[in-house]
Amino acid sequence: MVKTLQTPPTDIPRAPASVRRNRSLMIIGAALLVALFVLALVTMNLPTWSRVLSGLQRNAMPLLRGLVRPETSVFELAWNSMVTTFFMAILGTILGAVLAFPMSFLAAGNLLGGTRWALPGKAVLVAVRTFPEIVLAVIFVAAAGPGPTAGIMAMGIHSIGYLGKVFSDVIEGIDQGPMEAIRAAGGNQLHTFLFAVVPQVLPEFASNVLYRFEINLRSAAVLGMVGAGGIGLPLIQRLQFRRWAEVSMFIIVIVVFIIVVDAISSNIRRRLV
Repeated sequence: MVKTLQTPPTDIPRAPASVRRNRSLMIIGAALLVALFVLALVTMNLPTWSRVLSGLQRNAMPLLRGLVRPETSVFELAWNSMVTTFFMAILGTILGAVLAFPMSFLAAGNLLGGTRWALPGKAVLVAVRTFPEIVLAVIFVAAAGPGPTAGIMAMGIHSIGYLGKVFSDVIEGIDQGPMEAIRAAGGNQLHTFLFAVVPQVLPEFASNVLYRFEINLRSAAVLGMVGAGGIGLPLIQRLQFRRWAEVSMFIIVIVVFIIVVDAISSNIRRRLV
């Protein structure tokens, strides 16, 4: 008779205190999100499903018929307006990138000797991107009058806050080795900046500028609805009069144009990073 040795059961150790704490915080956070979602549904004056369905029947079906048979007579207007929107996005992105470049170095703690010295720069960038583009567009339309100038300024100012924040994060994540090597070789701050910092951040900067351009191209189509130039103005005029066939033509031009630009921009960004 062969006796089998039975190994004693192994006690699984408890998870570390930090893991248990993070798990509890995740559960509490999920419960709070569910509670806030339910509270929002209860307190907000949301339309009934019948109201939503009736609105879709009145407007969605004519729009779908227009997408099948769009009004081709407005294609030239839609295309020219979209080209204007494209140029607005280019100018707004360049304006934001040029001004965000120096601001980002003033918000990078690793270059200023500590996070506390970068707080003023970070605060300025937060303040700039706090204002939505649509609000900035309304302000510039009131100041400079309707037209592309207001849209370019709105996109440019908002891009400063966005790109400045992203640029500063890129700078704070660079490798410190090249900087220390140049300092050890006797290089000054200018040498360190030109030969250790700039070569590391430029590819990421260019990639983020292209991504911001894609965002601005979509935003420019909306800013025109408040008089900031671009394709938004003729589009909102036709929406107000329910000219669904013409609206469909504008939507087709916007979608196709943005898909092509996004594909080209994404390909360039993949090659840069």
